[in-house]
Amino acid sequence: MTRTSFLTRIPIFLVAAFALAPFQGKAVDSTQYPVTGMEWLQVMRQAAGSLNYQGVVAYIKDQQVDSFKLYHQVTEGKERERLVAMNSPFREVLRADGNVARYTADTHQVVVETKPSGQSVLINLPEDTSVLERYYRVNLRGQEYVAGALTQVVALESRDGYRYSRLVWIDTATHLPLKLDVLNEDGLSVEQMIFTTINTKDSIAAQDLQPSVQATSAITQISHRETLPVEGLKWTFKSVPEGFQILSYSMLKRPPLNSPVEHILMSDGFSSVSVYIEKRADHFKPGARKLGAASVDSLMLGDFEVTVMGEVPQKTVALIANGVQKKGGD
Repeated sequence: MTRTSFLTRIPIFLVAAFALAPFQGKAVDSTQYPVTGMEWLQVMRQAAGSLNYQGVVAYIKDQQVDSFKLYHQVTEGKERERLVAMNSPFREVLRADGNVARYTADTHQVVVETKPSGQSVLINLPEDTSVLERYYRVNLRGQEYVAGALTQVVALESRDGYRYSRLVWIDTATHLPLKLDVLNEDGLSVEQMIFTTINTKDSIAAQDLQPSVQATSAITQISHRETLPVEGLKWTFKSVPEGFQILSYSMLKRPPLNSPVEHILMSDGFSSVSVYIEKRADHFKPGARKLGAASVDSLMLGDFEVTVMGEVPQKTVALIANGVQKKGGD
């Protein structure tokens, strides 16, 4: 299975929200009502990683609607989550004990990633929030009801053409994000996620956090990730939009071939871009394409294939991809 084939089955938007990393922004006193747009984002980030909740999420892309059940539980500081598709083909994602398992019914396989990247391409606030405001204008847009709850709308407007703007609807009571909208360079929605129902009061049944019968009986394949020092990178990036910096460098070995894939994660503090570099395969097809809000650009570089993808404009991934060079090369 290729990197992008799974993303066409489980929306990248939801996988990103589903794999929220531990909050690392400046702490905000949750007993005080948020005032600024940045404070709203910070308390939202804390709530998403610390509260128990379950609900139905609608994902809208390319005029199509897909629905998922989402379960999130925190016990003794440990998170456990399950995302289950309500439409065919059956798909599910389970995150627990530092592993992420993804199952799709059409392949009848479970792919388990050990030590997965904890970074989110949806909301990943830096420790110094003033850095974020260099590339986005963060402001309030009034209040609206979503899933029966009053929400505060927060806008994150791109200051240039190299990152998308976003709108976030945050529950004024629980501080959970109930709606998310990704806007392209023309201000048009390219991807949207919305909770149609959400429950933070009732306990989550134990079986709702367990893998399905289909996943349990499926063929399991393990995807390993080894974190490497950034200083050991064998590549340079000659053209990267201002603000994007390398956050992590790792080596992946994914089934069925277990061939090594280098993964470089970049972020401006909010939007993230992944760069994958591996030995060129016979079936490799370079070129640009879209996966909802995610832009993808692939090219050949000698004996290697380079794939850059992220929820950013197409010109951003193209700029980064065309600037990749091997150290010591021409």
